[in-house]
Amino acid sequence: MTARVLIVDDIPTNVRLLEARLSAEYFDVVTATSGAAALDICATSDVDIVLLDVMMPIMDGFEVCRRLKANPKTHHIPVLMITALDQPSDRVLGLEVGADDFLTKPVDDVQLMARVKSLVRLKALTDELRARATTGQQIAIEDSIRAMDEIDARGGSILIIDTDMRHAERIKNHLSRQHAVDILTQPADAVFQVTGAHYELALVSMALEDFDPLRVCSQIRTLEHSRTLPIILMADDADRPKVVRALDLGINDFISRPVERNELAARVTTQIRRHRYAVEPARECQQHHGDGGDRRSDWVVQSPIF
Repeated sequence: MTARVLIVDDIPTNVRLLEARLSAEYFDVVTATSGAAALDICATSDVDIVLLDVMMPIMDGFEVCRRLKANPKTHHIPVLMITALDQPSDRVLGLEVGADDFLTKPVDDVQLMARVKSLVRLKALTDELRARATTGQQIAIEDSIRAMDEIDARGGSILIIDTDMRHAERIKNHLSRQHAVDILTQPADAVFQVTGAHYELALVSMALEDFDPLRVCSQIRTLEHSRTLPIILMADDADRPKVVRALDLGINDFISRPVERNELAARVTTQIRRHRYAVEPARECQQHHGDGGDRRSDWVVQSPIF
């Protein structure tokens, strides 16, 4: 997996360290030392992902991200914010201005690569949808892509998989005002639970009793209709090695326990919006073709599976 990565940081030492790490993994790296330069590079050249420092003079990372996501030419580029700030409110602000993910300094090499690879997969999906929107027969898909930021992420259908009922109920209470939430305390029944259902997100605890959470996730992804189902892991610090492995395998995101309400809401919103963004073109195409038979399957976008 390779991609063109833009590193944005006003401190040369930070830029060189990140550049060395990514170049060693055969990523094509370009750099910028200011927000204005980053915006210009993104607007005039092909960039697959932006690694964006928050604390910069004149224009901070939050403003750069906000402008990238507000520009139709650059809003599809994933943004990974890298910051020394570790308050939940800072992470929530980053997600609210459109950041796709974030890392806290000092950056861990393994986690950095897992996050970058995950966002590169997202960019590949976005590029595929954008490419399909270039022909006259796919106007409906193009309209759907333009409306990405207008997708309403409320009213989602969420499945929580957790053997700790008290913890699951607490998570449900955080989400139930805006979403329909089911709880499954028997992970062995996960396949049966999602069969025939239309969940838009699964929240899976890493602390499942007597069950491997990654095995549960892989079983969900083996089903045809839940292969693209977004999955967020709820993890403790001790679970970090498994979380990194999960991200590398295609799990969409994770949130650290104890789960902070606002960060949970922001991450859930992001995943449901992405999911609806991905499936809407397929629905539009089905409506466009009517009884087009096998042609419909050509429009289904598949996510990476285990």
